[in-house]
Amino acid sequence: MFRTMTLGLAAALGLFPTAREARQSEAALTVRAVRFYRAEQKQTRVKGLVQIPLAAIAPVPGENGGSYAVGVRVADSTGLTLFHQDWVNHVRSGAGAADQYAVEIIDFAVSPGQYRFEVNVQDSVSGRKLSSAVDLEALSDTSSASDLLISPGMRVPADSEAGPRPGEFRTGNNLITAAAEVTITPLRPKVFYLLEAYSPSEDRGTLSVTVADTAGKKLLQTTALPITVAAGGSILKGQVDLTGLPPGAFTLTAEMKLQDRMVRRSGEFVMAPLEETLARDSARRAVSRVTDEGYFGEMTTEQLEQAKAPLIYIAAPGELEAWNDKLSIAAKRRFLAQFWASRDPTPGTARNERREGFYEAIDYANRTYREAGRKAQAGWRSDRGRVYARNGAPSDVYRRQQEGRAPPYEVWRYSTGKGLYYIFADRSGFGAYTLIYSNDLKEPGFPGWAELLGAPAVSDAGRFLGVDLISAARRS
Repeated sequence: MFRTMTLGLAAALGLFPTAREARQSEAALTVRAVRFYRAEQKQTRVKGLVQIPLAAIAPVPGENGGSYAVGVRVADSTGLTLFHQDWVNHVRSGAGAADQYAVEIIDFAVSPGQYRFEVNVQDSVSGRKLSSAVDLEALSDTSSASDLLISPGMRVPADSEAGPRPGEFRTGNNLITAAAEVTITPLRPKVFYLLEAYSPSEDRGTLSVTVADTAGKKLLQTTALPITVAAGGSILKGQVDLTGLPPGAFTLTAEMKLQDRMVRRSGEFVMAPLEETLARDSARRAVSRVTDEGYFGEMTTEQLEQAKAPLIYIAAPGELEAWNDKLSIAAKRRFLAQFWASRDPTPGTARNERREGFYEAIDYANRTYREAGRKAQAGWRSDRGRVYARNGAPSDVYRRQQEGRAPPYEVWRYSTGKGLYYIFADRSGFGAYTLIYSNDLKEPGFPGWAELLGAPAVSDAGRFLGVDLISAARRS
């Protein structure tokens, strides 16, 4: 078990000599791997972050956006492939924008050794290919800390939230904005960090943070704050306010001093120029539809129907009965605005984070889980789309390609709440994954799910979940 310690490190900076000019957005693939050690499994959990520039993604003719194929491979030091996965993703209009990007989040685990994490992306229209790779070494029992995870955003979820929003991932009880290349702005000048500290017994010490430019000159150093690392490990997290930092590239270093050792972990970030930030922020605000009334206010009748349809997943019994074809377009807009106003976690503000998160999840499900074939259906209507819409992004996903008699399958695990998990299998062989087993009592099971997967796959999925699925199969 990890104990979490939040450190409120903040400092306002004055003006410093200009560092190297901020890196311009280029059509290059950025890959980052952040390692965390799990002593009970003697494995290193790796969070792979892949940043794909939309400038490299051409719009699909006749569609509102573009698409790209992603290929991920993890190989050991001999070149043997240990993990391989391919998928196709979609982006809405805005593909081709020079300052926008998509982020893919990949999770995998490795035993002690040396590895190579490779990513290939191909645009579906132009065929243009982008590739990048990261070499990494697994952590071990002697490791004192994880890699330093830095991000432009980190938050604790509200009680009403089912899971991370698209573009976020969970570490412990923290929702972190995914970014392979961290960029902050003068309008949002905070950089967040998280570090797992490992110790076989309770240890005490201090933690401080420094920020340096590309020449190594320290521009900020926080006061060392006392910390206690619990036996087994602790999560140390905090934020640094970098107001006044000039544009350029910088390194944030966390320095942990314990009784018998010193640990340093670093991560890079970029501060964007003020003029560029103001121009982008103005454009965003001009097209932003913040309130519930504004969000639905410009929708057509067809769009309102599309917005209402997935509410079956979250509406209370009878709550949607008032919706019918006789309602005027104004009445439908009021209905949806009132539906979401009753679910607004922050009613005193213009934004409704619950509505935003839900429709982002529906949009993500439509892009990611869309199924073709004779029974073509929108992604949110698929089994994976339904679970994603209800629960948000899973904490961890385990994917396996077809091996022997076992079809391709995915295992989704949610670490919070009731600890729900879901097993999906591609029974058709054409990418149409159906839910075959779950501990969620609201979801139907599939008779013979264990025979469908086969004993080796059932055991493999059980090890990932830490659950005896063999016994569960016998009971079901």
